[in-house]
Amino acid sequence: MAAPLPFSLFIIVLSTTAVHASAATAAAFPREALPTKSGYLPIPPANASLYYAFYEASHPVTPPSSTPLLVWLEGGPGVSSLASNFFQIGPYTFSPGRNNASVPLSPNPFAWNRRFGLLFLDSPLGTGYSAAPSRSVIPTTQPAVAEHILAALRSFLAAHQSPARPLFLTGESYAGKTIPAAAALILATNQELPERRRINLRGVAIGNGLVHPVAQVTTHAATLYFMGLINERQRRDAEATQAEAVALVRAARWREASSARERLLASLRNATGLASLFDIEAAGTEATLQAVAPVVEALMNSAEVRAALGAAEGGAPWRLVSPAVTAALYDDEMKSAKRDVEAVLDAGAGAGASPRVRVLLYEGVRDVHDGPVAAEAWLRELEWEGLAAFRDAPRAVWRLRSGRLAGYVQKHGALVHVAVYGAGHLVPAAQPRATQEMIEDWVFDKGLFGGAAAA
Repeated sequence: MAAPLPFSLFIIVLSTTAVHASAATAAAFPREALPTKSGYLPIPPANASLYYAFYEASHPVTPPSSTPLLVWLEGGPGVSSLASNFFQIGPYTFSPGRNNASVPLSPNPFAWNRRFGLLFLDSPLGTGYSAAPSRSVIPTTQPAVAEHILAALRSFLAAHQSPARPLFLTGESYAGKTIPAAAALILATNQELPERRRINLRGVAIGNGLVHPVAQVTTHAATLYFMGLINERQRRDAEATQAEAVALVRAARWREASSARERLLASLRNATGLASLFDIEAAGTEATLQAVAPVVEALMNSAEVRAALGAAEGGAPWRLVSPAVTAALYDDEMKSAKRDVEAVLDAGAGAGASPRVRVLLYEGVRDVHDGPVAAEAWLRELEWEGLAAFRDAPRAVWRLRSGRLAGYVQKHGALVHVAVYGAGHLVPAAQPRATQEMIEDWVFDKGLFGGAAAA
């Protein structure tokens, strides 16, 4: 049985956004909302490519050759990166409550391309506009996904940018596995290349990530119990299923482990009555998503919008979530990316005063699914020389420049961990100002997110 849509939290944004496909199609997108460049980047196998949409920095503070480039990878697996482009971090977004159907997009003052170039990739192959030549070539493992991302990035940098431009891999949710896998592959490949051909990877940022599921799956019952959302008996029942999932992972029975995790999460949703464990304050249901998704899909599949975004004419229909990709990676669900994170952190211990490659983890505190508690569970298992010092590091209160509470920051060496207040799974959607401040300060290695120890 297929899992509930991993990105059901988009219903919060979608269900409150006036998106009228017919009117939006007629007007297409405002010129200012169009990507700087978009199209397709070739990858193996033959006749395959990943769709991309690139937005150059709108207000950079660095020369073009040194302006950081953020690459956004979406979760799911199988959710199009354009979801976060047009509903979270892109320069123009669909605005909640807006009822002007003739111009459905509005400027986003908290866009992530204010200071940086921002590259959205529809990955894995088969996601969004990245149509797969056949189902048989859709990747089924993270190493295969990472190979495609590396090939796409090398094509993009060769055609449009300089490999020396500082690059940061970013994303959320299921991309918590893809980002470390791709980063570790880039770092390993760089060692075999002359310096002029290396990708200048400087960091990875993962929001509410599924990274090391065997540790994360053990946290759900206790988290809900101490929130008062389940009782002791329900906690015991849930912990029995959690233990079953862990045992199946240890036995490398991946499909059965994924099924056990899904049964656990479904039972906890039923026990709590919550619309979603991704955000305990979320309103909405799977039925709402199913009702709204066709409207968004009709918009993205219109001839005018496809042409405006550089998508192939007459290609496979764009879908918010690709069932084929979700199914292809079902056995991957409970596999871990911890070793890849460790490889990146080890690279962060390079020579010089500041780490060469840095890691940012951030989660909304309202996320029971992949929130701060789940992140701390897998962080404890890291095999990294800086772990003891990180765990002993102080946790600083983070306030916005306005003085409003934004969250909590703990850091040591290459690793920064942030718990974001007032947010669930989709942190940039819930706290756009805070996440823009966070990502900008972290990339520029300054302030609370910089290399100095938290006070």
